[in-house]
Amino acid sequence: MITDDDKALINVVLKKMSDAWAAGDGTAYAGAFLEDARYVEAPGFRAIGARMIADRHQAVFDSFFKYTRIDGDYPTTIQSLTSNVVIVHSEGNVVFPGETGKKLPPNGIISMCLLKTAGEWKIASFQNTPTGKFRGIKFFIRFLRSRIYLFANKPGKTEAN
Repeated sequence: MITDDDKALINVVLKKMSDAWAAGDGTAYAGAFLEDARYVEAPGFRAIGARMIADRHQAVFDSFFKYTRIDGDYPTTIQSLTSNVVIVHSEGNVVFPGETGKKLPPNGIISMCLLKTAGEWKIASFQNTPTGKFRGIKFFIRFLRSRIYLFANKPGKTEAN
């Protein structure tokens, strides 16, 4: 029901989100969302509206996720519901400084509903569900390793920038 051009435009939205995450820019990250979008974060908090999505992500980018990026190299399926509504099914992971995303198993299952309005695709709803055995422990160990990496390397030279 959607065209190859639409699929390409949807992938541009996903790439902009990834780039905004790597830049630590909450406003740019939320730019992929409708003004009244819903975002269910991995810990279970529901952010309502692009402004809240931007603010909550900026707080994360300025704290323990500073210098991280998201890995978008997992299989992504675009499920067309109508000519202007799709669901994107994917997986993801936060990649800490010093890590290579290709070596990491995904730690989240992601579902997004996108709406095409005025010729532009925007995210209406985003659900991030944590997954993986011992996810929390592995995530914490990876975080600690990244702090050691950052201590030994200047942040401006990390792979996450």
